[in-house]
Amino acid sequence: MASYLATIDIGRWVFRTGHTPGGIREVMAFDPSRANGVRNNTVFGTPGAVTDYWTRLFGSYPFTSTGAIVDNVPHVGFSLETATRPLYGFAPDEYTVSHELAHQWFGDDLSVRTWRDIWLNEGFATFASWLWAEHTAGQDTHTIALQVYRHFGSANRFWRQSIADPKRNTMFSQAVYQRGAMTLAALRDRIGDTAFFELLRTWVRTHSYGNVTTQQFTHLAERVSGRHLGHLFHVWLWVEAKPAGADRP
Repeated sequence: MASYLATIDIGRWVFRTGHTPGGIREVMAFDPSRANGVRNNTVFGTPGAVTDYWTRLFGSYPFTSTGAIVDNVPHVGFSLETATRPLYGFAPDEYTVSHELAHQWFGDDLSVRTWRDIWLNEGFATFASWLWAEHTAGQDTHTIALQVYRHFGSANRFWRQSIADPKRNTMFSQAVYQRGAMTLAALRDRIGDTAFFELLRTWVRTHSYGNVTTQQFTHLAERVSGRHLGHLFHVWLWVEAKPAGADRP
């Protein structure tokens, strides 16, 4: 595992252990002050369902257990994709859970070679949360991508960075997450579901427990799909402007 994904959480915890419906060991720990809120929240049964669904789309779960750690630190304002058990500072909603558990494949199993490739973590996990919405609410990723695309006008600074080469102070900008996800939505539209999901499974299987780069992904996408995709990736990952015309979602 990548060392930055390790965590040690010390305190008094309420534990719940068991297995996902698919048989993966599950361990969840809650701060006692959050236990009741978690029981009333969808997170109590969501990690197992999400983990099992991701194994169907992305391939075998890469670790020996799944679950969650729910602490009482709401001021932190974000969650962490720590290996096997994401850390939440609050009782998360199902889309946050789906995002962090997708990281077990994209970010934890496959870790970026350099920080400039961080969209391979965050864009993929954001797109996964859109896939979860498609699975549970019936809103497809194309529709979600189009909503995000329309939300940001062409003059918005959201579009004024290359997400394949983000700078230090914008490495975790909204664009890296949302435009990264839109890149995958555009790719899915271009090559079709059969090739797209085969690409994701091949990507994981080929580089499991290794480090990855944007160039490796774009080359694999062309090989799996049999399509020339240089223009698509150039427009969505590199050009510091809002895609227009045939390049839009």
